[in-house]
Amino acid sequence: MSATPAAAARPAVSHPTQSSYHASDTGGGWTRFDVVGAVGPTVPAWLLAVGPVLGGSLGFQIGTAQAVGGAIAGFFLALCFVVGRLGSLSTFRRHRAPAGSFSVSAQAIRLPSGREIPAKAVHRLVCRNALDGLIITTAGGGSGMVGGVAALGAARHTADANALLPLSYQVEVEAEGRSYALAGSMTGATANAVFEDVRRILGLS
Repeated sequence: MSATPAAAARPAVSHPTQSSYHASDTGGGWTRFDVVGAVGPTVPAWLLAVGPVLGGSLGFQIGTAQAVGGAIAGFFLALCFVVGRLGSLSTFRRHRAPAGSFSVSAQAIRLPSGREIPAKAVHRLVCRNALDGLIITTAGGGSGMVGGVAALGAARHTADANALLPLSYQVEVEAEGRSYALAGSMTGATANAVFEDVRRILGLS
C-alpha cells in the first residue's frame, strides 16, 4: 500500500470517526508512537428505555391494556436491536487491532506488548485494512414482528460493516515468519502517516 508524507505529530481526537497519533523522541534513538484509534459506531443502549415508553404511548391511544402490551412490544424490539447491534459490531471489531503505543529505533521495534524485534529481523512493514476481504453474511427470515426485526438486523449489519471499513486500517511488521500489529483502528490517512514515519526510522525502502 502506498504511503503519504507524514507529519511529525497529530493531536489527539475524540471524534468517533477520526484517529490520530503523536510521535515523540524518548531518547537513546527511540521514537514513541501514541495512537488514538477511531471508535466508530456504538450501541444506543438508551433505546431500552425509549422503546417501552414509545410502545406504551402508542398502545395507550387504544386502551390501558394495549398500553401494557405496547410497552412490552417496544421493550422487545429495542432489546432485539441492541443485542443484535452488539453482536454485529463485535463481529467486525474482533478483526481490528487496537490502537495504543509502540516504539521504534533504527535498531529495533518495541511492540505494544514490550517485546523487541531487531530491525535486521524485519522482513517488511505493511499497512492494510483489517476488514478487507471479510465476507459479510446476513440472514433474515420469519414473518410479522420477528421477520421485521431480522430484516432490520441484516440491514444494520451491512451498515456497520460500511461504517467500520474506513476506520480499520492498521500497521503491521512481518518478522520471524509472523505478522505483528503495531497499531490499528485507524483511518487510512493516520495509518499511512504512521507507516511512513516507521519506515523512515527503520531505513526501509
